[in-house]
Amino acid sequence: MNLQAYLKRINFTQPLKAEKITLFQLHQTHLYNVPFEDLNIHYNIPITLEEKNLYQKIVEGNRGGFCYELNGLFNELLKVIGFQTTIISAKVINKEGKIGPPFDHAAIIVNLEKKWLVDVGYGGDSFVLPKELTLDIIQKDVHDYYKFTKHTENEWLLMHSADGENFKGQYVLDFEEQALENFKPECDRKQTQPDSHFMVNLICTIATPLGRVSMINDKLVIRENGQKKSRLIVDEADRLTILAKQFDIPTADLISKIK
Repeated sequence: MNLQAYLKRINFTQPLKAEKITLFQLHQTHLYNVPFEDLNIHYNIPITLEEKNLYQKIVEGNRGGFCYELNGLFNELLKVIGFQTTIISAKVINKEGKIGPPFDHAAIIVNLEKKWLVDVGYGGDSFVLPKELTLDIIQKDVHDYYKFTKHTENEWLLMHSADGENFKGQYVLDFEEQALENFKPECDRKQTQPDSHFMVNLICTIATPLGRVSMINDKLVIRENGQKKSRLIVDEADRLTILAKQFDIPTADLISKIK
């Protein structure tokens, strides 16, 4: 990994130390500069979890990815800087309240005086700043609110709220340490099985200081200061233009895969 190239990719220009303020700055700038996206699935480009491939795609290729990719590479960055990290598995809760399988999501715990949940690979409604792993305390983020509740003896539930009062579960954390390779079967399933959320939905979304910009299938949604604007994407040329202008994603490789 070329550390300076990765830092340039996320526009990080602050002093680099393995301390809380640096962790928060890295997390925020990563979310503001690297989109959550599943474009490879829809343009028939295989997703693999080897570090060199993740680095080539996200840093050299100026792309994003989904949780295994983004958190997998970010975890390596944190370790290079000197942070004590652990990759963990989480089970995502869908809109109907159904809890997903183990290894449904990958997140990071950083041990830094206290323990912090770090996640630059969740997508919509993701927190911008790391969250302290403490039960039943509401934590204000840049825009929204989060808290942890006990789910089972060995699992916690991360909950999200837009107003600080009405909370919904996002995912269930299992604190057992995992290697990134343990997520490979679920990563493969998500890009091949017809019932996969990522096979069904084309997603590209990025946090901004004012809110979020999202492409979901054939709709572009821009949220700023609590207000939402949306429009339909009229065709593939329009989609590629949006990817380039709104997300700074190079589209040449994607165009080459269009049949």
